[in-house]
Amino acid sequence: MAEDDSKKEHAIYGSAGMAAAGMIRRGKAKAKSAKTAPTTLPEKSKGPSTEEVPALPPKPATPPAAYDGLRAVAIGHTGAGNFGHGLDLIFQELAGVQMVAVADANGDALEATWKRSGALRAYDNYREMLTAEKPHLVSVGPRWTDQHYEMVKAALEAGAHVCCERPLTRTLKEADELLALAAEKNLKIAVVHQMRCDPHVELFHEKRAELIGDLLEMKVFGMMDDRAGGEDLLVLGTHLFDLVRWFAGEASYCTAQISKDGEPVIAEDAHQSAKENLGPLLGDSIHAEFAMESGVHVSYVSDRRLHLLHGPWGIEFIGTRGKARLFAGMPPSLSLLIEDDPASPQRTAHWERWPVKADPYHTPVEGLTGTAASNRLIVKDWLAAIEEDREPKSSGHRSMKSLEMIHGVWQAGATLKRAYFPLVNRLHPLEGE
Repeated sequence: MAEDDSKKEHAIYGSAGMAAAGMIRRGKAKAKSAKTAPTTLPEKSKGPSTEEVPALPPKPATPPAAYDGLRAVAIGHTGAGNFGHGLDLIFQELAGVQMVAVADANGDALEATWKRSGALRAYDNYREMLTAEKPHLVSVGPRWTDQHYEMVKAALEAGAHVCCERPLTRTLKEADELLALAAEKNLKIAVVHQMRCDPHVELFHEKRAELIGDLLEMKVFGMMDDRAGGEDLLVLGTHLFDLVRWFAGEASYCTAQISKDGEPVIAEDAHQSAKENLGPLLGDSIHAEFAMESGVHVSYVSDRRLHLLHGPWGIEFIGTRGKARLFAGMPPSLSLLIEDDPASPQRTAHWERWPVKADPYHTPVEGLTGTAASNRLIVKDWLAAIEEDREPKSSGHRSMKSLEMIHGVWQAGATLKRAYFPLVNRLHPLEGE
Protein backbone atom coordinates (compact mmCIF):
# COMPACT_ATOMS: atom_id res chain seq x y z
CA MET A 1 0.00 0.00 0.00
CA ALA A 2 1.38 3.32 -1.04
CA GLU A 3 1.76 6.24 1.30
CA ASP A 4 -0.05 9.54 0.71
CA ASP A 5 2.71 11.58 -0.94
CA SER A 6 0.61 14.76 -0.81
CA LYS A 7 1.30 15.23 2.92
CA LYS A 8 3.75 17.96 3.88
CA GLU A 9 6.56 17.38 6.33
CA HIS A 10 6.05 18.17 9.99
CA ALA A 11 7.49 21.43 11.26
CA ILE A 12 9.81 19.50 13.59
CA TYR A 13 11.98 17.25 11.45
CA GLY A 14 13.40 13.91 12.52
CA SER A 15 12.68 11.47 15.33
CA ALA A 16 14.73 13.42 17.85
CA GLY A 17 12.79 16.62 17.31
CA MET A 18 9.49 14.79 17.44
CA ALA A 19 10.42 12.99 20.65
CA ALA A 20 11.50 16.26 22.23
CA ALA A 21 8.11 17.74 21.40
CA GLY A 22 6.36 14.86 23.14
CA MET A 23 4.93 13.39 19.94
CA ILE A 24 6.96 10.18 20.05
CA ARG A 25 7.06 8.26 23.31
CA ARG A 26 9.81 5.68 23.60
CA GLY A 27 10.25 3.04 26.27
CA LYS A 28 12.21 3.99 29.38
CA ALA A 29 15.11 1.81 28.38
CA LYS A 30 15.47 3.71 25.11
CA ALA A 31 14.95 7.39 25.77
CA LYS A 32 13.17 9.84 28.01
CA SER A 33 10.77 12.25 26.38
CA ALA A 34 8.94 15.39 27.37
CA LYS A 35 5.30 15.10 28.40
CA THR A 36 4.04 18.04 26.37
CA ALA A 37 1.49 17.49 23.61
CA PRO A 38 2.33 18.23 19.97
CA THR A 39 1.50 21.69 18.71
CA THR A 40 1.37 20.96 14.99
CA LEU A 41 0.40 18.07 12.74
CA PRO A 42 1.02 17.44 9.03
CA GLU A 43 -1.12 19.72 6.90
CA LYS A 44 -4.26 18.42 5.29
CA SER A 45 -3.86 17.09 1.75
CA LYS A 46 -5.91 18.40 -1.15
CA GLY A 47 -8.68 16.05 -2.24
CA PRO A 48 -9.26 12.33 -1.54
CA SER A 49 -6.59 9.74 -2.27
CA THR A 50 -7.13 7.23 -5.05
CA GLU A 51 -5.05 4.49 -3.43
CA GLU A 52 -6.74 1.21 -2.51
CA VAL A 53 -6.33 2.15 1.16
CA PRO A 54 -6.29 5.96 1.07
CA ALA A 55 -4.13 7.58 3.74
CA LEU A 56 -6.58 10.21 4.89
CA PRO A 57 -4.97 13.39 6.19
CA PRO A 58 -4.98 14.10 9.92
CA LYS A 59 -6.69 17.15 11.32
CA PRO A 60 -4.53 20.27 11.04
CA ALA A 61 -4.43 21.10 14.73
CA THR A 62 -4.64 19.45 18.13
CA PRO A 63 -8.31 19.15 19.24
CA PRO A 64 -9.28 20.95 22.46
CA ALA A 65 -8.11 19.37 25.69
CA ALA A 66 -11.73 19.16 26.82
CA TYR A 67 -12.61 16.82 23.93
CA ASP A 68 -15.34 14.47 25.18
CA GLY A 69 -15.64 12.10 22.22
CA LEU A 70 -14.17 8.62 21.86
CA ARG A 71 -10.39 8.34 22.19
CA ALA A 72 -8.86 5.91 19.68
CA VAL A 73 -5.42 4.34 19.23
CA ALA A 74 -3.87 1.94 16.72
CA ILE A 75 -1.40 -0.89 17.35
CA GLY A 76 0.88 -2.31 14.67
CA HIS A 77 4.38 -3.56 14.00
CA THR A 78 6.20 -2.42 10.89
CA GLY A 79 8.06 -5.33 9.35
CA ALA A 80 6.07 -7.88 11.36
CA GLY A 81 2.58 -7.66 9.92
CA ASN A 82 2.57 -3.84 9.74
CA PHE A 83 -0.96 -2.42 10.24
CA GLY A 84 -2.72 -4.98 8.09
CA HIS A 85 -5.21 -3.66 5.59
CA GLY A 86 -5.05 -0.03 6.65
CA LEU A 87 -6.05 -0.45 10.30
CA ASP A 88 -3.92 2.54 11.27
CA LEU A 89 -6.24 4.71 9.16
CA ILE A 90 -9.70 3.58 10.22
CA PHE A 91 -10.26 6.39 12.74
CA GLN A 92 -9.22 9.30 10.55
CA GLU A 93 -11.91 11.87 9.76
CA LEU A 94 -14.41 9.80 11.76
CA ALA A 95 -17.07 11.86 13.49
CA GLY A 96 -17.00 11.64 17.28
CA VAL A 97 -13.60 9.92 17.37
CA GLN A 98 -10.17 11.40 18.12
CA MET A 99 -7.04 9.52 16.99
CA VAL A 100 -4.85 10.18 20.02
CA ALA A 101 -1.96 7.77 19.50
CA VAL A 102 -0.34 5.03 17.46
CA ALA A 103 2.09 2.32 18.60
CA ASP A 104 4.74 0.65 16.46
CA ALA A 105 7.30 -1.68 18.03
CA ASN A 106 9.71 -0.93 15.18
CA GLY A 107 11.42 2.21 16.46
CA ASP A 108 13.11 2.84 13.11
CA ALA A 109 9.70 3.17 11.46
CA LEU A 110 8.01 5.16 14.24
CA GLU A 111 8.30 8.58 12.64
CA ALA A 112 6.85 7.38 9.32
CA THR A 113 4.12 5.50 11.18
CA TRP A 114 3.17 8.64 13.14
CA LYS A 115 3.00 10.80 10.01
CA ARG A 116 0.90 8.29 8.09
CA SER A 117 -1.57 7.71 10.92
CA GLY A 118 -2.28 11.34 11.76
CA ALA A 119 -2.22 10.48 15.48
CA LEU A 120 -1.36 13.10 18.08
CA ARG A 121 1.36 10.96 19.65
CA ALA A 122 3.42 7.87 18.83
CA TYR A 123 4.80 5.10 21.07
CA ASP A 124 7.16 2.19 20.54
CA ASN A 125 5.41 0.18 23.29
CA TYR A 126 1.68 -0.46 22.99
CA ARG A 127 1.25 -1.34 26.67
CA GLU A 128 2.68 2.03 27.69
CA MET A 129 0.37 3.68 25.18
CA LEU A 130 -2.71 1.92 26.58
CA THR A 131 -1.76 2.97 30.12
CA ALA A 132 -1.05 6.58 29.22
CA GLU A 133 -3.85 7.26 26.75
CA LYS A 134 -6.72 5.24 28.30
CA PRO A 135 -8.47 4.79 24.93
CA HIS A 136 -12.07 3.79 24.32
CA LEU A 137 -11.25 2.21 20.94
CA VAL A 138 -8.24 0.17 19.80
CA SER A 139 -7.38 -1.20 16.36
CA VAL A 140 -5.04 -4.19 16.31
CA GLY A 141 -3.51 -4.20 12.87
CA PRO A 142 -0.68 -6.72 12.25
CA ARG A 143 -1.34 -9.34 9.61
CA TRP A 144 0.93 -11.70 11.53
CA THR A 145 -1.32 -13.68 13.86
CA ASP A 146 1.31 -14.44 16.50
CA GLN A 147 0.76 -11.00 18.06
CA HIS A 148 -3.02 -10.76 18.07
CA TYR A 149 -3.81 -12.56 21.31
CA GLU A 150 -1.54 -10.45 23.53
CA MET A 151 -2.46 -7.18 21.83
CA VAL A 152 -6.23 -7.76 21.96
CA LYS A 153 -6.03 -9.03 25.55
CA ALA A 154 -4.08 -5.94 26.65
CA ALA A 155 -6.62 -3.65 24.98
CA LEU A 156 -9.56 -5.43 26.63
CA GLU A 157 -7.85 -5.34 30.02
CA ALA A 158 -7.41 -1.59 29.51
CA GLY A 159 -11.20 -1.31 29.08
CA ALA A 160 -11.23 -0.66 25.32
CA HIS A 161 -13.37 -2.04 22.51
CA VAL A 162 -11.27 -3.71 19.79
CA CYS A 163 -11.26 -3.87 16.00
CA CYS A 164 -8.78 -6.53 14.83
CA GLU A 165 -7.22 -7.75 11.59
CA ARG A 166 -8.26 -11.26 10.61
CA PRO A 167 -7.92 -14.03 11.68
CA LEU A 168 -8.64 -12.97 15.25
CA THR A 169 -6.21 -15.43 16.85
CA ARG A 170 -3.97 -18.37 16.05
CA THR A 171 -5.92 -20.95 18.09
CA LEU A 172 -9.52 -21.45 19.15
CA LYS A 173 -8.39 -21.53 22.79
CA GLU A 174 -7.00 -18.00 22.43
CA ALA A 175 -10.21 -16.83 20.77
CA ASP A 176 -12.36 -18.42 23.48
CA GLU A 177 -10.39 -16.61 26.18
CA LEU A 178 -10.64 -13.23 24.46
CA LEU A 179 -14.37 -13.62 23.88
CA ALA A 180 -14.90 -14.54 27.53
CA LEU A 181 -12.88 -11.52 28.67
CA ALA A 182 -14.81 -9.20 26.33
CA ALA A 183 -18.12 -10.57 27.61
CA GLU A 184 -17.02 -10.13 31.22
CA LYS A 185 -16.21 -6.48 30.59
CA ASN A 186 -19.08 -5.88 28.15
CA LEU A 187 -16.67 -4.83 25.40
CA LYS A 188 -17.19 -5.36 21.67
CA ILE A 189 -14.72 -7.09 19.37
CA ALA A 190 -15.03 -6.55 15.62
CA VAL A 191 -12.87 -8.31 13.01
CA VAL A 192 -12.36 -6.91 9.52
CA HIS A 193 -14.44 -9.38 7.51
CA GLN A 194 -15.40 -6.53 5.19
CA MET A 195 -17.86 -8.40 2.97
CA ARG A 196 -20.23 -8.93 5.89
CA CYS A 197 -21.15 -5.23 5.89
CA ASP A 198 -21.17 -4.67 2.12
CA PRO A 199 -24.57 -3.25 1.07
CA HIS A 200 -24.85 -5.44 -2.07
CA VAL A 201 -24.04 -8.62 -0.13
CA GLU A 202 -26.57 -7.67 2.55
CA LEU A 203 -29.20 -7.03 -0.14
CA PHE A 204 -28.48 -10.37 -1.80
CA HIS A 205 -28.81 -12.12 1.57
CA GLU A 206 -32.23 -10.50 1.96
CA LYS A 207 -33.46 -11.25 -1.59
CA ARG A 208 -31.72 -14.54 -2.33
CA ALA A 209 -34.93 -16.61 -2.24
CA GLU A 210 -36.61 -14.56 -4.97
CA LEU A 211 -33.40 -14.44 -7.01
CA ILE A 212 -32.24 -18.08 -6.93
CA GLY A 213 -34.90 -19.95 -4.92
CA ASP A 214 -34.10 -22.14 -1.93
CA LEU A 215 -30.36 -22.35 -1.30
CA LEU A 216 -29.06 -25.89 -1.91
CA GLU A 217 -25.33 -25.57 -2.37
CA MET A 218 -22.41 -23.17 -1.90
CA LYS A 219 -19.18 -23.66 -3.84
CA VAL A 220 -16.34 -21.76 -2.16
CA PHE A 221 -13.22 -20.90 -4.15
CA GLY A 222 -9.94 -19.70 -2.71
CA MET A 223 -7.77 -17.15 -4.47
CA MET A 224 -5.46 -19.99 -5.57
CA ASP A 225 -2.44 -17.76 -6.23
CA ASP A 226 1.06 -18.57 -4.96
CA ARG A 227 -0.52 -19.10 -1.51
CA ALA A 228 -2.81 -21.90 -2.78
CA GLY A 229 -3.63 -24.52 -0.20
CA GLY A 230 -3.05 -23.93 3.49
CA GLU A 231 -2.16 -20.23 3.41
CA ASP A 232 -5.06 -19.44 1.08
CA LEU A 233 -7.38 -21.36 3.41
CA LEU A 234 -6.29 -19.41 6.49
CA VAL A 235 -5.78 -15.88 5.17
CA LEU A 236 -8.71 -15.64 2.73
CA GLY A 237 -10.88 -18.51 3.89
CA THR A 238 -11.67 -16.62 7.08
CA HIS A 239 -13.69 -14.12 4.99
CA LEU A 240 -15.43 -16.83 2.99
CA PHE A 241 -16.43 -19.13 5.82
CA ASP A 242 -17.84 -16.17 7.72
CA LEU A 243 -20.25 -15.72 4.79
CA VAL A 244 -20.90 -19.47 4.60
CA ARG A 245 -22.24 -19.43 8.16
CA TRP A 246 -24.31 -16.32 7.46
CA PHE A 247 -26.07 -17.92 4.50
CA ALA A 248 -26.09 -21.61 5.47
CA GLY A 249 -25.98 -21.69 9.27
CA GLU A 250 -23.81 -23.88 11.48
CA ALA A 251 -21.58 -26.68 10.22
CA SER A 252 -22.18 -30.22 11.44
CA TYR A 253 -18.99 -31.90 10.19
CA CYS A 254 -16.45 -31.73 7.37
CA THR A 255 -14.20 -34.00 5.34
CA ALA A 256 -11.09 -32.98 3.42
CA GLN A 257 -8.41 -34.18 1.04
CA ILE A 258 -5.12 -32.28 1.40
CA SER A 259 -1.98 -32.85 -0.65
CA LYS A 260 1.33 -31.20 -1.40
CA ASP A 261 3.21 -31.69 -4.64
CA GLY A 262 0.60 -34.30 -5.52
CA GLU A 263 1.14 -36.42 -2.40
CA PRO A 264 -1.21 -36.78 0.61
CA VAL A 265 0.01 -35.01 3.74
CA ILE A 266 -0.45 -35.33 7.49
CA ALA A 267 0.08 -32.85 10.32
CA GLU A 268 3.82 -33.55 10.43
CA ASP A 269 4.07 -32.19 6.87
CA ALA A 270 2.96 -28.71 7.93
CA HIS A 271 4.94 -25.76 6.60
CA GLN A 272 5.27 -22.04 7.33
CA SER A 273 4.37 -19.12 5.10
CA ALA A 274 7.25 -17.84 2.99
CA LYS A 275 6.36 -14.22 3.76
CA GLU A 276 4.29 -13.97 6.96
CA ASN A 277 4.27 -15.39 10.48
CA LEU A 278 0.94 -17.22 10.44
CA GLY A 279 1.75 -20.43 12.24
CA PRO A 280 1.63 -23.96 10.76
CA LEU A 281 -0.05 -24.38 7.35
CA LEU A 282 -0.87 -27.60 5.54
CA GLY A 283 -0.96 -28.49 1.85
CA ASP A 284 -0.83 -26.72 -1.50
CA SER A 285 -4.06 -28.35 -2.69
CA ILE A 286 -7.21 -28.61 -0.57
CA HIS A 287 -10.63 -30.05 -1.44
CA ALA A 288 -13.10 -30.02 1.45
CA GLU A 289 -16.81 -30.59 1.99
CA PHE A 290 -19.08 -29.46 4.82
CA ALA A 291 -22.39 -30.89 5.96
CA MET A 292 -24.41 -27.99 7.33
CA GLU A 293 -27.20 -28.35 9.88
CA SER A 294 -29.48 -26.53 7.42
CA GLY A 295 -28.95 -29.22 4.78
CA VAL A 296 -27.04 -26.88 2.46
CA HIS A 297 -24.01 -28.58 0.92
CA VAL A 298 -20.76 -26.57 1.06
CA SER A 299 -17.56 -27.36 -0.82
CA TYR A 300 -14.19 -25.58 -0.72
CA VAL A 301 -11.29 -25.75 -3.14
CA SER A 302 -7.85 -24.14 -3.24
CA ASP A 303 -5.63 -25.61 -5.94
CA ARG A 304 -3.35 -23.43 -8.04
CA ARG A 305 -3.99 -25.61 -11.11
CA LEU A 306 -7.63 -24.46 -11.05
CA HIS A 307 -6.91 -20.75 -10.71
CA LEU A 308 -7.73 -19.76 -14.29
CA LEU A 309 -10.75 -22.06 -14.49
CA HIS A 310 -12.54 -20.69 -11.43
CA GLY A 311 -11.46 -17.08 -11.78
CA PRO A 312 -11.57 -14.59 -8.87
CA TRP A 313 -11.96 -15.98 -5.38
CA GLY A 314 -15.45 -16.05 -3.94
CA ILE A 315 -18.60 -18.14 -3.61
CA GLU A 316 -21.11 -19.61 -6.06
CA PHE A 317 -24.62 -19.89 -4.65
CA ILE A 318 -26.81 -22.61 -6.19
CA GLY A 319 -30.54 -22.50 -5.58
CA THR A 320 -33.60 -24.33 -6.81
CA ARG A 321 -34.22 -21.69 -9.49
CA GLY A 322 -30.83 -20.19 -10.31
CA LYS A 323 -27.23 -19.42 -9.50
CA ALA A 324 -25.37 -16.37 -8.21
CA ARG A 325 -21.65 -15.68 -7.93
CA LEU A 326 -19.91 -13.50 -5.37
CA PHE A 327 -16.52 -12.16 -6.46
CA ALA A 328 -14.70 -11.37 -3.24
CA GLY A 329 -13.01 -8.10 -4.07
CA MET A 330 -12.77 -5.10 -1.76
CA PRO A 331 -15.54 -4.19 -2.19
CA PRO A 332 -17.14 -7.37 -3.62
CA SER A 333 -19.44 -7.74 -6.63
CA LEU A 334 -22.26 -10.14 -7.47
CA SER A 335 -23.50 -11.72 -10.69
CA LEU A 336 -26.56 -13.80 -11.63
CA LEU A 337 -26.50 -16.65 -14.15
CA ILE A 338 -28.99 -16.03 -16.97
CA GLU A 339 -29.98 -19.20 -18.84
CA ASP A 340 -32.34 -19.25 -21.80
CA ASP A 341 -32.89 -23.02 -21.55
CA PRO A 342 -31.02 -24.95 -18.84
CA ALA A 343 -32.12 -28.29 -20.37
CA SER A 344 -30.62 -27.54 -23.77
CA PRO A 345 -27.42 -29.42 -24.75
CA GLN A 346 -26.30 -26.22 -26.47
CA ARG A 347 -25.89 -23.78 -23.60
CA THR A 348 -26.51 -20.08 -24.21
CA ALA A 349 -26.06 -18.97 -20.62
CA HIS A 350 -24.27 -15.81 -19.53
CA TRP A 351 -23.61 -13.98 -16.28
CA GLU A 352 -25.08 -10.55 -15.55
CA ARG A 353 -23.93 -8.21 -12.81
CA TRP A 354 -26.38 -7.72 -9.96
CA PRO A 355 -27.95 -5.42 -8.95
CA VAL A 356 -28.23 -4.28 -12.55
CA LYS A 357 -29.39 -0.75 -11.80
CA ALA A 358 -26.56 0.06 -9.41
CA ASP A 359 -24.75 3.03 -10.96
CA PRO A 360 -22.06 3.54 -9.90
CA TYR A 361 -21.84 -0.04 -8.71
CA HIS A 362 -19.83 0.86 -5.62
CA THR A 363 -20.59 4.31 -4.28
CA PRO A 364 -17.90 5.95 -2.10
CA VAL A 365 -18.40 5.74 1.66
CA GLU A 366 -17.81 9.18 3.17
CA GLY A 367 -15.51 9.92 0.24
CA LEU A 368 -13.58 6.64 0.61
CA THR A 369 -13.19 3.87 -1.95
CA GLY A 370 -11.74 0.35 -2.07
CA THR A 371 -10.61 -1.29 1.15
CA ALA A 372 -10.82 2.00 3.04
CA ALA A 373 -14.54 2.21 2.24
CA SER A 374 -15.09 -1.40 3.31
CA ASN A 375 -13.21 -0.73 6.55
CA ARG A 376 -15.34 2.34 7.23
CA LEU A 377 -18.52 0.23 7.00
CA ILE A 378 -17.06 -2.23 9.51
CA VAL A 379 -16.08 0.57 11.90
CA LYS A 380 -19.44 2.35 11.68
CA ASP A 381 -21.28 -0.89 12.50
CA TRP A 382 -18.81 -1.57 15.34
CA LEU A 383 -19.49 1.87 16.84
CA ALA A 384 -23.25 1.34 16.42
CA ALA A 385 -22.94 -2.02 18.17
CA ILE A 386 -21.17 -0.33 21.08
CA GLU A 387 -23.89 2.31 21.29
CA GLU A 388 -26.73 -0.23 20.99
CA ASP A 389 -25.04 -2.87 23.20
CA ARG A 390 -25.22 -5.61 20.56
CA GLU A 391 -22.71 -7.77 18.75
CA PRO A 392 -21.10 -6.25 15.64
CA LYS A 393 -22.10 -7.81 12.32
CA SER A 394 -18.48 -8.88 11.90
CA SER A 395 -17.98 -9.93 15.50
CA GLY A 396 -15.19 -11.70 17.31
CA HIS A 397 -17.52 -14.65 17.84
CA ARG A 398 -18.16 -14.95 14.11
CA SER A 399 -14.41 -14.78 13.48
CA MET A 400 -13.83 -17.60 15.95
CA LYS A 401 -16.47 -19.76 14.21
CA SER A 402 -14.89 -19.07 10.82
CA LEU A 403 -11.47 -20.09 12.17
CA GLU A 404 -13.06 -23.22 13.61
CA MET A 405 -14.20 -24.28 10.12
CA ILE A 406 -10.66 -23.72 8.81
CA HIS A 407 -9.16 -25.80 11.61
CA GLY A 408 -11.79 -28.44 10.92
CA VAL A 409 -10.51 -28.75 7.35
CA TRP A 410 -6.94 -29.28 8.57
CA GLN A 411 -8.05 -31.76 11.22
CA ALA A 412 -10.12 -33.76 8.74
CA GLY A 413 -7.42 -33.72 6.08
CA ALA A 414 -4.61 -34.70 8.46
CA THR A 415 -6.54 -37.55 10.10
CA LEU A 416 -8.62 -38.68 7.07
CA LYS A 417 -11.62 -38.67 9.40
CA ARG A 418 -14.66 -36.46 9.77
CA ALA A 419 -14.14 -33.40 11.95
CA TYR A 420 -17.27 -32.69 13.97
CA PHE A 421 -18.27 -29.20 15.14
CA PRO A 422 -17.78 -27.62 17.54
CA LEU A 423 -14.21 -28.92 17.58
CA VAL A 424 -13.14 -30.54 20.83
CA ASN A 425 -9.51 -29.64 20.21
CA ARG A 426 -9.21 -25.90 20.82
CA LEU A 427 -5.45 -25.87 20.19
CA HIS A 428 -3.87 -25.70 16.75
CA PRO A 429 -4.73 -28.90 14.81
CA LEU A 430 -1.25 -29.02 13.24
CA GLU A 431 0.68 -28.70 16.52
CA GLY A 432 1.14 -31.08 19.43
CA GLU A 433 -0.29 -30.12 22.82
